[in-house]
Amino acid sequence: MRDEATINYSLNRDIAAASNIKLSKAIGSKVWSHAEKAIAANVSAVREWDSNGTVFGYNALRKGKNAGEFGHNDFYPVVIAGCHNN
Repeated sequence: MRDEATINYSLNRDIAAASNIKLSKAIGSKVWSHAEKAIAANVSAVREWDSNGTVFGYNALRKGKNAGEFGHNDFYPVVIAGCHNN
């Protein structure tokens, strides 16, 4: 998804501004892309991180207790894109 956003949907900021196109960056990229494509790539990335089963605050002595696991991070990419367009 990131390659699609950065290769197929990259755009110069001046051209985008003249056309009122919103831009954002895929996580780890220096290239500006159409915001909706960067958001899709970033949602995919944070879903991948979330699927690793990271559990913060895990205590092996408390069986069945995975306290501290964060919720899904799907909203982060939208916030990032909003900040890029503010």
